[in-house]
Amino acid sequence: MKMRAGLNPKQMSLRQKLILTSIACLVLPAIGMLYITSVYSKLIIREHTLEKATQSLMIVQSQIEAILQEMVSISNFVQFDPEMKTLLEEARTNPVAARQLTTRLEQIAGEKRDLRVTLLARDGRAYSDYSFYDFEPRRFFEQSWFGEVRKLSAYETLFLGGKSNYLPPQSPDQNYVYMTARALTESVDEPPFAYLIVSRTENTIRELFTDMEEDVFLLDDKNMILSNRNPGLIGAPFDSVLPQEAPALPSIIHLHGENQLFLSLSLRSAGWRLVSVAPYERLTEKLSGIYRSGLLLQALFAACFLIALTYLLRRFTQPVRALGEAAKKVEAGDLTVRSHIRGGDEIGMLGRSFDHMLDRIQQMLHQVQVEQELKRQAEMAMLQAQVHPHFLFNVLSSIRLKLLMKGDEETANVVGSLSALLRASISKHDEFVTLYAELETAKQYMDLMQFTTRYPTETRVEVYADPFSITVPRFILQPIIENAYKHGFTSRGGQIRIHVETIGSSLRITISDDGAGIPPATLAGLQERLKFPKRQTIEQMSASERNGSSGIGLFNVYSRLMLLHGDRFEMNIQSEPGRHTTVELLLPIECAKDGEHHV
Repeated sequence: MKMRAGLNPKQMSLRQKLILTSIACLVLPAIGMLYITSVYSKLIIREHTLEKATQSLMIVQSQIEAILQEMVSISNFVQFDPEMKTLLEEARTNPVAARQLTTRLEQIAGEKRDLRVTLLARDGRAYSDYSFYDFEPRRFFEQSWFGEVRKLSAYETLFLGGKSNYLPPQSPDQNYVYMTARALTESVDEPPFAYLIVSRTENTIRELFTDMEEDVFLLDDKNMILSNRNPGLIGAPFDSVLPQEAPALPSIIHLHGENQLFLSLSLRSAGWRLVSVAPYERLTEKLSGIYRSGLLLQALFAACFLIALTYLLRRFTQPVRALGEAAKKVEAGDLTVRSHIRGGDEIGMLGRSFDHMLDRIQQMLHQVQVEQELKRQAEMAMLQAQVHPHFLFNVLSSIRLKLLMKGDEETANVVGSLSALLRASISKHDEFVTLYAELETAKQYMDLMQFTTRYPTETRVEVYADPFSITVPRFILQPIIENAYKHGFTSRGGQIRIHVETIGSSLRITISDDGAGIPPATLAGLQERLKFPKRQTIEQMSASERNGSSGIGLFNVYSRLMLLHGDRFEMNIQSEPGRHTTVELLLPIECAKDGEHHV
């Protein structure tokens, strides 16, 4: 099969169109899936990399916190050890006690060669676990930060980092130390009797960063670098490394022409925090390679499948030509044509489906015509129930005015209700009215029936919904109330109760009376008709029209609401002879348009 470049799609055969469409239906979703896979894979790689980097940083965080906590524990031990206070007092005059105090500090420092402990008495005496030839401890009093130590409250610890090593370094990488300082007191209200300084070399923390892929920085509360693999950065502001504002959350930033993964974790003490910066592409290199390999394999499989699909489509699309001829006749308007393509393969199924589709279309067209005709007849039936002559309304208004002038208010109110009912009857507005307007129409009808019937009836209306914002189809209550008067109160009076409430997105209207009820056989027939599906309801309405029934009866109300709302509408009828009859309508809530709630 040859396809000329630039061929007009209208001149292409159905086979060509089918092949091209099938290829497009394969390629486009494949491209979409590859794109989605790419996006989600990058997200997964990013989350995995972020989680791994966070876990590594959290391990370092716990190790540093353990180091700092150990120094704090030493401070606590010295402060709460009564022997230390006693030795410090005795050492003022007793050299033996002074030596014991120094020995005690050496024991506290333990085997950690970089850990140093200094005890400064308030009177200027100093004791330490290192030689005074290496450093004179009293020089601590001259340091700029020692003023903060004097201001410390009881049990408060000052953390210092990035300070030059005050002792001769034991190795070239021990040029900096970090320290904790505390004012020792016996109680909160007493002044300190001594000051304790514990220090360790900075390389203790730096060694934790050695095997990490990320470049980790230990920063103080002023954003100064306290520790890093590059000792030259210690004491420098972090802004010199990251000139842009550091993000608050883990994210990818652009720095030095590369995407960098930025993480930050705070330490529980000291107000310090750990920051890691690492090239994102280097961290994700292995996972990205696996992803690219998988993507290449998917593309190869898709190409092979595309070639196989094209070959098979060229072999199995020959019978489609006959189906195309039938489609052309259908396009011309001949719905009676059938393809008569049969077989056990997919093309045979397509032919049968095509013929079945034409059958269904004809049935649906016929059903739509019947529904439109029945809807028109229902509208005509409603219009026939209206009192057309407008002059009757004017005459009734004049009669009501004369009755009021004569003082006959009761008769005038009845005439007013009749006039209002006529006004609603001759209205030609929308099919839907507000719930308030429908309830008013029902009330006016019941006022008239109260005047014309022999036996008095009591009416009760309970509304638990917004009557001004909810709309309902017109004249759905009056036929049900009319049935109650005609069949329920022929030999005695009673009560008619209308209860309206909202249930979720539905409106439930219940009309009940305590009249004579419905005979069981009649009730069974009504309930059976209410179970008809939509199509059978349409046939029943059609038969009713052919039999010449008129007016808006109970079944016509059901049929109107079924045509308007379909399966969203329900009508239930319950009755007990001699006791009561209840009609329940459950229909979807329709909200009134702006300006219609004052009907």
